[in-house]
Amino acid sequence: MERVLDWTDRAARGQPVRTPFLDPRGKAIVESLVGQGGEIQPFFDGGYEGAERCRCLIAPWWISPKEEAFGLSFLSVRTGRRSGHLRHPDVLGALLGLGIKREMIGDILISQDSQEGCFVIVAHEIADFVVLHLDRIGSESVSLELCDRDDLVVPERRVEQWTVTVASLRVDALVSSVFRLSRAKASEAIRSGKCRVNWQVTEDPSRTLGEGDTVSLRGWGRFRVDAVEGKTKKGRFRVRVEQPR
Repeated sequence: MERVLDWTDRAARGQPVRTPFLDPRGKAIVESLVGQGGEIQPFFDGGYEGAERCRCLIAPWWISPKEEAFGLSFLSVRTGRRSGHLRHPDVLGALLGLGIKREMIGDILISQDSQEGCFVIVAHEIADFVVLHLDRIGSESVSLELCDRDDLVVPERRVEQWTVTVASLRVDALVSSVFRLSRAKASEAIRSGKCRVNWQVTEDPSRTLGEGDTVSLRGWGRFRVDAVEGKTKKGRFRVRVEQPR
């Protein structure tokens, strides 16, 4: 929030500000603090419609920013063998392993065809560095090249839904059930800062979750609490969860 207020102050003094990539929580903070309908407005672009992570341009309302103003670069990533398949955690891990901050990386679009590799949206400031230095992701050798926005292949969003039963709506209970971890391991992971609820780190295993909450656990993935469907005869909660496939 302090960063957003600083950005807004600079923009109000006539210096349009281009932010790093923001997750949905960061975007919501910008929208709430900068507001709508005032002299200063936030403009967002993540590279394609429906992008989760976006860069924001905070500028006077009368500006109509062009695509170039958001500083996005698009990378096509191909594996070294036809059978190679890239996973989102591996791609992100390889990028972070180069010393790049997460806020400089946008969405990672994994092709549903294992032979198609993936596309990565990054800040323009680091694009050449990534192309030069990223040559391996996990056990796969890769080649990268810059491409155009129109070359992006956005995969169809696929999710899997199922119902779990838990003793409570605590985050450690849901994490344990969804990722099939022991309650102790789930609590330990949360206390060590590996868990995010609605893109904000939580270290409290007892935090209560509600419908619409998104939970991610580093190294395991992400799920969304789609609905709380009531209780069983034994008093356990029936929770419908949704997880990307």
